[in-house]
Amino acid sequence: MTGVSTESLKMVEEVLHTTVDQNPTQLAEELFAVVDLVDRDGSLRRALIDSSREPAARAGIVKALFTGKVSESTFNVVSAAAEQRWSEERDFADALENVAVVAAAAGAEARGGADALEAVVNELLTFINIVDSSAEAQAALSDGRASNEAKQKLAVSLGGVNPTAEGKLLLERAGAHSRGTTASRLAQKFVEIIVKRQNRWIARVTAARPLSDAQILKLQNSLNRVYNRNLKLDITIDPSVIGGLRVQIGDEVVDGTVSNRLSDLDRAVA
Repeated sequence: MTGVSTESLKMVEEVLHTTVDQNPTQLAEELFAVVDLVDRDGSLRRALIDSSREPAARAGIVKALFTGKVSESTFNVVSAAAEQRWSEERDFADALENVAVVAAAAGAEARGGADALEAVVNELLTFINIVDSSAEAQAALSDGRASNEAKQKLAVSLGGVNPTAEGKLLLERAGAHSRGTTASRLAQKFVEIIVKRQNRWIARVTAARPLSDAQILKLQNSLNRVYNRNLKLDITIDPSVIGGLRVQIGDEVVDGTVSNRLSDLDRAVA
């Protein structure tokens, strides 16, 4: 999102924060359902973002459609979104998807604190790593002939055993409702939203061999100190890097692997 949509999202998030504690998981489920409805109905979508209508008129559309059909919390969030201005047509549904993920994260925190939220993030990361490394999983999740139910079951199974309620909800969304992107990228978006809520970044670490607990702790502390925040380490083992570490945080990449140094040497010699 850019421009006015970014500010509108902040306003919707503020409304969410005032009501999310009531029943966060139900709120997330209902917001995802509204996203699906808005995605399917172009006339509704355009009416809800029509800047020629007064904000109260757009909120009136929400009232006519959803009164008695969703919780008060969901109604308040969707009404707030309808009252805002959006730069692009899909930004409205994107904003609701964003706050739905925040609601799911709040549900995990309410249930089990930071550990529960950590479990949700780990389930999503497990799913991402497996899908990104498996052409079969990618094909199955993008197969237009497969039912949404089948894709949901596959996505949940790829997140690990005994999924959390919130992780299951988000994995099902990523598996069956990718909304123009891939399941893996949508799951990555969910992770970034949750991590932002925790005021943390993800450090994607690639190593040639498994790291010991002491090495992980040392790396964690060093990165936290450099970036001045508590980072979530997502460690992938890739023997092809030969040795050393590759660390990516956002768009910044620090590649200290042997394979990268050899590539640099090859280019210098050439």
